[in-house]
Amino acid sequence: MSIPIYSPMQKSKPGESIALIKLASTLHGNVIPFFDALALKPGTENGQDVEVHFSKQAINIAAAGNAIGTCYVDLLDVDPNARGIGGVHPVKSIFEKLEFERITLIPVVGLERDVAYKLAIRNIIAKGVNALAIRLLADDLSLPSSLFEKVKRLISEVGAHDLPIHVFMDFRSIEHISSDLVQLLVQRALPEIRKLTPGRIVFCASSMLTDMSKVKKNVLKAVPRRDLMIWENLYQNNPDLDYGDYGIVQPGYADFDKNIKPAAKIRYTCNNEWIIAKGTRWISDTSQHKDLAKLIVKSDQFRGPDCWGGESITIASNGGQSPRILQRWVSIDQNNHITHTIQQLARIGQTTPQFA
Repeated sequence: MSIPIYSPMQKSKPGESIALIKLASTLHGNVIPFFDALALKPGTENGQDVEVHFSKQAINIAAAGNAIGTCYVDLLDVDPNARGIGGVHPVKSIFEKLEFERITLIPVVGLERDVAYKLAIRNIIAKGVNALAIRLLADDLSLPSSLFEKVKRLISEVGAHDLPIHVFMDFRSIEHISSDLVQLLVQRALPEIRKLTPGRIVFCASSMLTDMSKVKKNVLKAVPRRDLMIWENLYQNNPDLDYGDYGIVQPGYADFDKNIKPAAKIRYTCNNEWIIAKGTRWISDTSQHKDLAKLIVKSDQFRGPDCWGGESITIASNGGQSPRILQRWVSIDQNNHITHTIQQLARIGQTTPQFA
């Protein structure tokens, strides 16, 4: 009986990498992380600045890759006009750096990438990779009748005829999209995608809140994990469908605006929902996570110190050491999320009938 493989969709930031580094080694075989290289800050000039940016992203990805193993790398969020020293394309830049670190990478391409991006991916493939990932967004999936031919043409353009193909059906944020519509789009597109005989098909989405300004302070807020519930409904009749999500960080997140003063918060993953404990502006009180941790621990959904993230919340709730860096709390929350999601998928896979 097969167990669904989980692909957490993560930014190439230190917080997300630490979440994977702290993951129990017994879970490594059930996860293949997907890294979105972080977008360039507005005003970043081509050349040295771009090169430095992708060196930092490569370090973060390599840290997780050395701990976990194979990972996907995509540059969807990166300005297509960005170039490093000597006009080098960012795809070439980041993959060469990760190759130097001996990280096993699966490059990612999409239907709407420009010619330069596709050429850069073609050059990466020519040097030797184990697979290619095709990332299909909601707009791509809305026209299933032409999907097979478009993807076949893309595979030809990047020279991936002989490679296993991994297809990601990525809806990104579904906060304002009905679950029924998402399911319908997936069901219509699956027959076309299966014509490609892909090595993996992965459903991805995020139902995490994009705006937490209206979440009440010091009161637990429940947010349904609709992305997981949609996948589970689909999986009942599509056991070849793996799962991916964006965890506790919504996909459009960027922290470039220094005028934004975020509130302290803990986002804890439960079976069918997240529970969120939100405080006040973190910069005004960097110690408030101890009180927020107490709120989480009092919930009957708290599982205790079942992973590094759970241990960190438990220690903070008891008045022990509590990280005073917001990035570390992203690591704690995401580590809880990834751990619990892997375990959930294992249980679902073991109890779902496998159809031929």
